[in-house]
Amino acid sequence: MLLEFDKPVPELNTQARNQLALLAEHGALLWREQELDIRQHDLNLTSGRLLNRLKVLFLHAPILINGFNTQGRCILWNQECERVFGWCFAELEQHEAPISLFYPDPEEQQQLWHTFREVHGSEFREWHPVNRQGERLTTLWANIMLPNGDMICVGHDITEQRAFEVQQQLAASVFEASYDGIMLTDADNRVIKVNPSFTRITGYTAEQVTGRVSTLFEHQCEERPALPGNTQDPAHWQGECVICHRDGTERNLLLSKSVIKDAQDVVQNHVFLLTDISHIKQHEAELRQQALYDSLTRIPNRQLFSELLERAMAAAQRNSTMVAVCYLDLDGFKQINDTLGHAAGDRLLVEVAERMTLLVRSCDAVARLGGDEFALMITGLHHALECTDILERMLSAVNEPFHLHGHQVRVSASIGIAVYPEDASHSEHLLGHADKAMYEAKKQGKGRYVFFEPMLHLEDQQRHRLYAELLHALRNNEFLLHYQPKIDLFSRTMTGLEALLRWQHPARGLLTPAEFLPAVLDSDLEFELGQWVIRHLLEQMTLWQQAGRDYQASFNASAGQLLHPDFCSNLEHLLNLYAAVPPQRLELEFQEGAVRNDLPALSAVLNHCRRLGLTISLDNFGAEHASLVSLNRLPVDVIKIDRRFITDLLTNPTDVSMVEGVVQLAAALQMLVVAEGMEAPELGTRLQQLGCHYVQGYGISYPMPAGAIDEWLAEWNQHRPLQ
Repeated sequence: MLLEFDKPVPELNTQARNQLALLAEHGALLWREQELDIRQHDLNLTSGRLLNRLKVLFLHAPILINGFNTQGRCILWNQECERVFGWCFAELEQHEAPISLFYPDPEEQQQLWHTFREVHGSEFREWHPVNRQGERLTTLWANIMLPNGDMICVGHDITEQRAFEVQQQLAASVFEASYDGIMLTDADNRVIKVNPSFTRITGYTAEQVTGRVSTLFEHQCEERPALPGNTQDPAHWQGECVICHRDGTERNLLLSKSVIKDAQDVVQNHVFLLTDISHIKQHEAELRQQALYDSLTRIPNRQLFSELLERAMAAAQRNSTMVAVCYLDLDGFKQINDTLGHAAGDRLLVEVAERMTLLVRSCDAVARLGGDEFALMITGLHHALECTDILERMLSAVNEPFHLHGHQVRVSASIGIAVYPEDASHSEHLLGHADKAMYEAKKQGKGRYVFFEPMLHLEDQQRHRLYAELLHALRNNEFLLHYQPKIDLFSRTMTGLEALLRWQHPARGLLTPAEFLPAVLDSDLEFELGQWVIRHLLEQMTLWQQAGRDYQASFNASAGQLLHPDFCSNLEHLLNLYAAVPPQRLELEFQEGAVRNDLPALSAVLNHCRRLGLTISLDNFGAEHASLVSLNRLPVDVIKIDRRFITDLLTNPTDVSMVEGVVQLAAALQMLVVAEGMEAPELGTRLQQLGCHYVQGYGISYPMPAGAIDEWLAEWNQHRPLQ
């Protein structure tokens, strides 16, 4: 402050000076305020003029531009902002706090206001405002401060760009992390990029293959894709292939190829997807081994043999040659299995398979069909007899002794042969014919081979027709029982009756079991027919009991019937149904041939029958191969000597020794003996001399119907022909 005096400056005291200083200070403040108001007015005029000049440009710019004053009110909002955010300028201009629309979170609002005042606010930063639909956007913003403090904001909407980047990052992650191998090549099949799994699967690193033409799959694929690609390539191809790993091993792959083309349909890239299926192929091979090869002997099974036979027959047709199919069954295997155990039996089968395999050529085949049955295929024959040499060697090889668990054993083989195309044109028929010839070889004495003949097929057809007739006969009650007496030679009394099945054939008359039973063996009808005999025998014995006739009677049971799972339960049911018949008056006769079957199972069934009260009789003793060991292990009460040792008893010393031995054996085992086939009184006298008490045969009586027994017995008791 300047003070002017029109006369000399008076002397001022301290108080006056302080007052003048205070006045000067206030004056300075007023002047400063006036200067600031003038300057702010100038700044507002400058900012307004600048904003007005740029507004037209900003409104139509293809980027986001908006402006806010120092109070946060919207002063600028261009068309791009309206398109992206959805609000128009008129709406935001009236809103007291428009920034809260974009950033509902107060913390985000504070961060934004803070950047308005930062020194580096003009640098682009990433923000995530929401649009009118509430969707979060990804944007970049830079702030420009006007002279008056207002803020112009310039931004970019990078939402789609950022989503694309995320997709690219995800694709890159998938590419790198994929368990399947991926290889990207250019149009010329030059490798651009591979992932780590490609290296794991093929053994080749990215450095070793990048920039080079890929030859990894050439000539390795079935129906492989064309390489390199061209416009004729399919857009996608998939198939299996085998490649050579870098370490030299083979790998099975499932290969997918996709072709990438541009808008002009020109191939740009190939994408290969490699899936290692080596472990799957190995598992398939194991399953095939299990499905097509015998688990015990490791040679082909029936299924694979049929496939090999089909191929061989096709080749024989093309080459005008012949194929021999041989069906081989071991003779004597059952006894080894029973005496030495199943482990020894399995070992025997393995050694038989090994011996057979050594004798055949690579173009031939040996298979195990099941149990102790094998099949042999011999190819390239020009005559059926050309295979006899190998068959002779096969028989000799099987006949050589086997050493099993410290025991030396021997078996033989029965072989049936059928020849393509002479005997059949279908593989199953060919094998079936060979099977029939094998059974014929067994009938002829075993340990030999027999060629199939049409007569065998004819017999099989007759057997099928007979089976159908028997089934019809059972349904139509054409069967009946006849009874043959058993006599005590010393008391000359009837001790019992044997029930014998007969078929009253409508055309052929009365038939014996020998004429029809072979047709039902090993079939369901075998068991059903056996049950019919037991039921009708019990019915007849019930009638005898009611008439005061306490006859003992026996029935015959085949091996198949005895080993049927329902035999014991059905027998118990019938005994309960016909409770008037004492089980002790019932005798079960089984053939000696049944001993060759499952001895423990047979013994269990017979013991069960004995516990029910039945007498057990071993029929036709000496006719087959029942061993003394087997006899001792079975619950047998009666031994019936086969008729072949009785008919020539008067002239054959060997038969005499046989009968005498059986009588002594039975006495030692506390068993009864019945001689079958006593045709003449002289035989009865000789049997008495040998100690045999009981007999039956035509010399006493032929089998007769139940109604004729009383009359015959009365006549027998009256005349006593053996006295």
